[in-house]
Amino acid sequence: MVYESKGTLVWTDVGIEKVWDQVITELLNNETVFYAQTPKRSVNSLEHKFISVYDRNDAVGPTRSVDALVGDSTGKLENTHKLKQYTARVSIEDARVLEAQRNGIGMLKDAFASEFELTMKDLAKDLNTAFYADSQTEGFETGPVPNPVDGLQGLLKASRTIYGNLSTTYTVLDANVDAATTEWTLAGFRTKVATLKTNGARNLVVYTTPTIYSIILNKMENNKMYLGTSAAAGFEGALTIDGIPIISDPDCTSTGLFILDRDAYYIAEFTPFTMVNENKLATNNLTTTKAVWGHLDLVFRKFNTSYKWTGITS
Repeated sequence: MVYESKGTLVWTDVGIEKVWDQVITELLNNETVFYAQTPKRSVNSLEHKFISVYDRNDAVGPTRSVDALVGDSTGKLENTHKLKQYTARVSIEDARVLEAQRNGIGMLKDAFASEFELTMKDLAKDLNTAFYADSQTEGFETGPVPNPVDGLQGLLKASRTIYGNLSTTYTVLDANVDAATTEWTLAGFRTKVATLKTNGARNLVVYTTPTIYSIILNKMENNKMYLGTSAAAGFEGALTIDGIPIISDPDCTSTGLFILDRDAYYIAEFTPFTMVNENKLATNNLTTTKAVWGHLDLVFRKFNTSYKWTGITS
C-alpha cells in the first residue's frame, strides 16, 4: 500500500503533519508485534513517575466490635524513569525535488509518500527490536550517543538496582531468570508459570523467536496421534499453552523466550510518534527533509510476575 499526502498547494503550505499522524500509527502497528500489542499510556513528563507496590496492607482481616480502628497502608515505591527520544528523518533529494517543483505538488507528494512508507518500516523494525535488547539506561542524553528504549533482556534481571531501588530489598523488582542452556519442555514451562502465578500474575503472554515457536510446535506435534487421512497438516489458529498465548516475533532476540504479565508493564509515551510541525521543515542543498519523532519507553511496575528464559536449544 502506498500512502499519499492530500495537498493541493505548494509543499510548505499544505499543513501535512496532522494528515500523516494516523498513517504513522498504522505503519508502526502493521510492522511490529511487541510494540503494537503493548498498551500505551500517555504521560505528562519526560521524567515519568509511577508506583510499584512491594507490600500489602496489614490492617485487613477479622475484627471485634471492641477493637480499636488502627489503620495501615500498602508499601509503595515512587519510581522515576526518563523516557527516550526516537526519530525517523525522511528526505527527498536533488532531482526528485526539482521534478516536484516543476510539476507541482502531485509529484512531490508521491515521492514523499514512497520514501516515508519505507522509512517508517525501518523505524518500526529498529524500535521493535530494541524492546527485546539488553539495554536499560536513564535518559537519552546521558552519554556521547543517544540511548535506546529499555529492552526486555535489560529489564528482566535478578539482584540489581532498577529505577534507583535495590531488587534485593524490594522483591517485586527482582525478575525471574533462567539463562541455562536447556531443552524446552512443557513441564519446565508450567513450573515457571506456577512461579509467576504464585507471585500474583493473572494475565500472561509469551513472546519468542520464530525458531523457538517452531520448536514448541514440533514438540506438540510429536505427541499427536494421526487418525484417518487428510491433506491438511500442522496446526491451525493461534498457539496457546494452558490458555496462555504464545506469540512469534521475528525481532525477538535469538534463543529468547519471555513469559510476561501484561498487567505489570506498559509503554509510557510523552510524545506519540507524529510528524514535526512545518517550521521544522528543512530545505538544504536541493534536499527537502521532514521528521517523525516520539518520546517513549518500556516501563515495568513489578518484575517478579515475569520470566526471562534464554538458552533454549531444542
